[in-house]
Amino acid sequence: MPVQLTTALRVVGTSLFALAVLGGILAAYVTGYQFIHTEKHYLSFGLYGAILGLHLLIQSLFAFLEHRRMRRAGQALKLPSLRRGSVALCIAAYQEDPDYLRKCLRSAQRISFPDLKVVMVVDGNRQEDAYMLDIFHEVLGGTEQAGFFVWRSNYHEVGEGETEASLQEGMDRVRDVVRASTFSCIMQKWGGKREVMYTAFKALGDSVDYIQAQDLLSHGGSEESLAGYLTVVHLGSWDLVELSWGPKCLGKSP
Repeated sequence: MPVQLTTALRVVGTSLFALAVLGGILAAYVTGYQFIHTEKHYLSFGLYGAILGLHLLIQSLFAFLEHRRMRRAGQALKLPSLRRGSVALCIAAYQEDPDYLRKCLRSAQRISFPDLKVVMVVDGNRQEDAYMLDIFHEVLGGTEQAGFFVWRSNYHEVGEGETEASLQEGMDRVRDVVRASTFSCIMQKWGGKREVMYTAFKALGDSVDYIQAQDLLSHGGSEESLAGYLTVVHLGSWDLVELSWGPKCLGKSP
């Protein structure tokens, strides 16, 4: 049976069921028919309560069946391919609470997923934004695995004093830092969340197989917990992904 026809039948069936339940509840409420009751009607059980109870039972049954179907679908996608590929976790930071940012980065540091890259992009490169880079150095810096770059521009807006040559040099530097580092931090000119995500995706290119984007991460754990937590974007055909800029689209790096 075609998918569209199946969906239409499910919508019609669900709508008819909802109308039947609503009609039954209204009829029971209006008639006020009671099956049992105490002498002065302090306690009673009638048709209205029976329909509500039946409705709750059917809803619980539907929820159970849907939950079982989702679990079976999840077991079929036990992410075997994810373990064979590389993953990048992209964290967007904008004027974050220092303590919360530290917890976020420590959580990312504790993830034991193999070949995981952590890319934090700070939306702002002013002096008042520098504390987020300091926190990155405090938690993830100090090793050969960590890298950072403060960029005067972003991919869609040229910073003050930037020339065409220095802009291209900045783009190359962002790409090199992100691809060469296990933990990387890019501070760039403010441009909003879409610009931050664009920078992370553009710099990573096809160097990883999957990308997970987060505002801030408050989840740490093992490979298994990450596999159950990530909603990943497979980059096999990521040239089709558009960041609702308008004409700008992500494409595979040359």
